[in-house]
Amino acid sequence: MNYSITLILALLGFALAYHIWHTKINKQQLYCILGKDCNKVIESEHSGHFGTENTVLGMIYYAVVFIVSLIALMYPALFGFSLFTIGFLIITGLAAFFSVYLVGVQSFVIKHFCEYCLASTGIVIAIFVILLI
Repeated sequence: MNYSITLILALLGFALAYHIWHTKINKQQLYCILGKDCNKVIESEHSGHFGTENTVLGMIYYAVVFIVSLIALMYPALFGFSLFTIGFLIITGLAAFFSVYLVGVQSFVIKHFCEYCLASTGIVIAIFVILLI
């Protein structure tokens, strides 16, 4: 498993989620080229789950991936085939599934796309695939 790549992807994903969150909190317009009006996605009733904003969930997820990847790089002996590794795979798999679900919501429910959200989905899926390899 290449934890240096997941570390970089986690930083990129966190920055992306933070940008969306910061824009929304400050009630600024989030401009997208693909979807033209990303605000329809980030301000929809589907912009939060489990009692919190999706962007906050994303920042938490990316922070966890960053910390775990950093620990894996510093202490590789902890990350042989262990429960810790399996737990990390399960978390990243669930995040990938949830991200694909959110793309489905954009496609079929909201009928608008947010390219920042789609980029975040790509990063989440990339992290999961890298950890599977």
